[in-house]
Amino acid sequence: MVWGVLIINSITGNRVMGTVNFRSTLIPINGYWNESAKQIGFDSPYATYSGNLTMFDDSTTKIRHLVLSGRVIMNPPSLLAGRNGTWVATTDTSLTGPAVSNIDLPPVGAFLTSNILHSGLER
Repeated sequence: MVWGVLIINSITGNRVMGTVNFRSTLIPINGYWNESAKQIGFDSPYATYSGNLTMFDDSTTKIRHLVLSGRVIMNPPSLLAGRNGTWVATTDTSLTGPAVSNIDLPPVGAFLTSNILHSGLER
């Protein structure tokens, strides 16, 4: 498992710009966002990411979980070039309206992120 922080600075039209904070180094990303399909794709100098956005509303805690998840392919000059896997990025926000109907539960990462943001890291 590799841990980093995805920072989306802007989505203008369908263009995504931001950074990935990996080991305290900000790595630029550029890509696209397809609003109707809820799909994202972006490249960094080391990897190519693609995925989808899902939402999970927890009406009991009044939290909306936003989950981006998908596939990653490592590219040169990464030491892991040619390897692939999955990635997940999660965040949450206060639920201000009615809950959106959800059939599936989100990945455990959504609950982990919520715990970190609201309870802090316990060491």
